[in-house]
Amino acid sequence: MDKKRHLRENKDFYRLFRSGKRFESPLFRVVVKPNALLYSRWAFIAPKSLDKRSTARNRLRRRAREWIRKHTENTSGRYDAAILFKKEAFQAPRQKFYEELDKTIRKIID
Repeated sequence: MDKKRHLRENKDFYRLFRSGKRFESPLFRVVVKPNALLYSRWAFIAPKSLDKRSTARNRLRRRAREWIRKHTENTSGRYDAAILFKKEAFQAPRQKFYEELDKTIRKIID
C-alpha cells in the first residue's frame, strides 16, 4: 500500500473518530467516514496496552494492510478508515482473522 493511502494527520483522525460510522467485530472495531479524495486512506491501530510485544502488534498491522491492499484497491468507495485491533485479534488464527476482516470490510464497501 503506498504512503498516500495511509491516514496520518491528527486533524483527520479527530474528524474520523468524532463523526465516523463504527462497525464492531469480535476481533476489531472499524471507524469509517467518506472523504473527498480520489482514493481511500487507512489507519491500523494496535495499542501497546493489548500486547507489549512490538512483533505481535506489527504482525497484525501487516496482515491487515496486505489484505486491504489485495482486496480493496479496485473498489470505487472513497473513505477514511481506522481499524482498531482488540485483544482477541492477537490470539486468533490467521484464517479466522482474515474471515472477520473480510466480513467487516464488506459491510463498509457495500
